[in-house]
Order: sequence, then C-alpha cells, then structure tokens
Amino acid sequence: MSDDTSSSPAGKPGGRRRRRRRGKSGPGASSSSTESAKADDSSAGSSAPPTSGSGGGAGKGGGSKPAKAAKGDQPRVPVDDEKAIPIDQCAFAEYELREDLVKGLAATGYRTPSPIQAKSLPHAIEGRDVIGQARTGTGKTAAFLVPSLHQIDTSSPGVRALIVVPTRELAIQVASEADRLSRFMKGVRTLAVYGGDPMKRQLDELERDPKIIVATPGRLLDHLSRRTFKLDTLQMLVLDEADRMFDLGFREDIAKIMRHAPDRKQTLLYSATMSEEVLALSAQYMKDPARVFLAPDKMTVDEVDQSVFRVDRQFKTSLLIEVLKREAPDRSIIFTRTKIGADRLAVRLQKKGIEAHEIHSGLHQKKRETILKGFREGRFRFLIATDVAARGLDIPDVSHVINYDIPENPEDYVHRIGRTARMGKSGRAATFVTGDDFEFLNGIERLIKQQVPEMKYDNVKAFESQGDGDEKPKPKAPSYTRTLQGHIRKRTRR
Repeated sequence: MSDDTSSSPAGKPGGRRRRRRRGKSGPGASSSSTESAKADDSSAGSSAPPTSGSGGGAGKGGGSKPAKAAKGDQPRVPVDDEKAIPIDQCAFAEYELREDLVKGLAATGYRTPSPIQAKSLPHAIEGRDVIGQARTGTGKTAAFLVPSLHQIDTSSPGVRALIVVPTRELAIQVASEADRLSRFMKGVRTLAVYGGDPMKRQLDELERDPKIIVATPGRLLDHLSRRTFKLDTLQMLVLDEADRMFDLGFREDIAKIMRHAPDRKQTLLYSATMSEEVLALSAQYMKDPARVFLAPDKMTVDEVDQSVFRVDRQFKTSLLIEVLKREAPDRSIIFTRTKIGADRLAVRLQKKGIEAHEIHSGLHQKKRETILKGFREGRFRFLIATDVAARGLDIPDVSHVINYDIPENPEDYVHRIGRTARMGKSGRAATFVTGDDFEFLNGIERLIKQQVPEMKYDNVKAFESQGDGDEKPKPKAPSYTRTLQGHIRKRTRR
C-alpha cells in the first residue's frame, strides 16, 4: 500500500497531501532559498563598480567583453567618439609624440594646441620642470596629461605618474580624460583615488598595477601611510590647481607628498593663479622650472559679459527667476556661498516649476556624480553649486554663471565665471550684490582691474524702497509697554 500511495497520481488525495507537506517542510524551501542566494550573488556581481581607472567611468572593455578588458588590448572608452577627427588633422603630431598617444588625441577631438599647451609642451616633453599659469578653461589638463602619457614606461611594475588635485570631482574628471587619451596605449591604466570611495575597491584596483594615479591629498596620504603603494618608481609628479589646494588647507599635506616622492622625477605645477605660497613651493621642490605665465595681469576674458544686479536680500530669488526667464540660459551654474543656501535655493526654484539640482560637499559622492552627469548630459539646465564646482571641472557649454551669493574671496569670482566662455566661446556672468556686499565687489574689481557694469530690469522689484534711492528705509523703533516687571516689547494680536 505504501508503494501505491507514493506512486499515486497527482489527482489522488495521497499525492496532494504529500506534495503539500513537502512544500511546507524543508526540501522545497531549501531549494528555493538556494536559487535565491545564487540570484543574489549574481546580482551583487553585476552591480559591482566596473574595473575602471576613473572609479566609475567606462571599463576597459566597455562592459561587453570583460575577459579581454583586463589585457589592455581593447580601448577603455568607445573608439567612435563623436568629437573624433582624422589623425592627419591633429596638430599635436608635430611634437613627435608616440603614435598611440596621437591616435588617442585625434579620437578625442584634440585638433590644435591651446596657448598654454603650445607654450608648455615643448619644455615638459623634453623633461624640464614646468610652472604653468593660465585662466580656467584654457586646456591645462591636457598640458600635463600629454607629457605624462608620452613618457610613461610600462616595461616594469609601479606607478609612473602621480597627479594631485584638490577635489573628488576633479580627480574623477582628470582620470577619465587620461583614459580617453590613452585608449590605444597598451598597459596604461589610470586610477582615481579620493575620499568617499570604498577603500577596498581602490586596493583591488591597485593590485592591477595602474601606471597613473590621480588623487586628492587626504586619501593619497592615507594610502602612503598604509604602504598600499610606493612612489619609488615615479617619473612624473603633477600638482593641478595648486593654489586651490593651499586655500583648502592642504599646504602641509602637499609638503609631505613631495617628501615621499623620489628626487629624480619631473614636476609639473599648473594653476589659474599664482600666489606667493605657490611660488615658494616651486622654489623649494622644483629644479630650474620653465615658467609659462599667460596674461597674468588680466584675470578675466573679454568673451565673458559681466554685470552686477543690486538687490535686497529678500528679493534675490524673485530676481533670479526673472533673470532666468529673460536671458533663457542654455545651461547655467548658480553659485551660493553655503551648502544650506544651495539646498534652500534648489527647493525654492523647484516649487516654481524650475528644474534645478544642487551640488556641494555635503552630498554623498554617488549623488554628486549622478547630478554632475545629468547636468553634463543636458537632463536639466540649472545647477546650484558651492565653490566645490568652481575649480577644474570641465562642464561644457555653460552659457551663464550667476553669482546668487557674491564670493568673499575675489579670486573665487575669477574661477566661478571661468566656468563659462571656455576655449574661446562667449559667456555671461551676473552677480547679485546686496547692501552688505560692496566690500566684496570692490575687492573683485581691484583684482580684475576693471569696473563691473551695473544692470537693472524695469518693473522688477529689487528693493524695499523702489524710488530714486537704492538704500533700505530705516526700520521703525519697536514700541514698549511699561509694566511692574519693566519695559516689555508690545506683541501684535494673533
């Protein structure tokens, strides 16, 4: 009977009961959980960050052929770049660069060297230390990446080029550009090292022997103290935006990094401005550097149409909305002084139906990357930023820069408006000035050696008293009531 029961068809009661019991007890459940676990492992593997030098950029095989990606034979970024030009139209070939590098330059769209590139590349390629000063948006990144890649040695393990930058976003950007330029160079991997990125991922990437490391000072010193990699094989050390690193308090960190580096190396230092501290650093650690200073007396470019709007604080948001409506920017960066200010302004604009997103150091790194990517790709037109985005970031085709809060440091004004009118294009910069901001405006005009013209809109309320004067009316003295406890300020009835 037991055999008959075990072999009973599904339609019979015994078979149904037996299957129900199995479903409730172990075998069916354990099988299901095993499949679920395998699915979790598979999904975890697929969601892991790609093995890319830029910490979130394209992997070496574009994700389609992972087995070949690790060999370095496949380009790490798509070959069919929309900016690509024929290799015979790439003027960088005149510097007698290695052929695979010229091929990468042409595929990335580099046609003619910019002034800072044309004047610094001959010195850097022949092995001299270089101090380069030029305005933001003039091509300083390629000025140090090209010689670094041209001289790179892949015959033995070890880091060959170290590029130190002030911010995470700039580290990711420079590493991505290095990947694009070196896409045809076998054995050249780039790794971005910065805080906020998992240490384990960086350690795994270091085991793959990157030749170029782009790092922020803090995380770089963390790795050096852990001895996760050494600089004894270093050929090239680059300090990008050196004055900004000093402004952020990295002076001692930079000195420590310079002491870790070997004496026999080439050092390149590039920045938009040259302070006495930066020049003192170069005198201490650089050997007979070639100095390439472009237009040091002129801090801004003629292509930027600058103006100031005088406004009371309480009318700044309404004036901003009017500026956006009248000037209709294709793509605009709106700068605030604080992180809280950026958050609040983003909320106000979104309530008015204007799609704007904020970026500042208080956001999680992944969110910052997502917002920047969306802005670059044109998913929204208005980016509200603190000065974290004012330096180094290459955000193309920014038509307008609006200083919702005027910067307290005059040099930050230069770097902010340098986000527009890049590489010879025209741009627009508008600055809001309240009654408490004229000290900052005077400092800016002294630095740029010109007066910024004032602009105003008719029929737009910018002041509490809109008559002939621009001054606020004096507040009325509060009224007090005398009581047994003393004088108490009168409260309005609710």
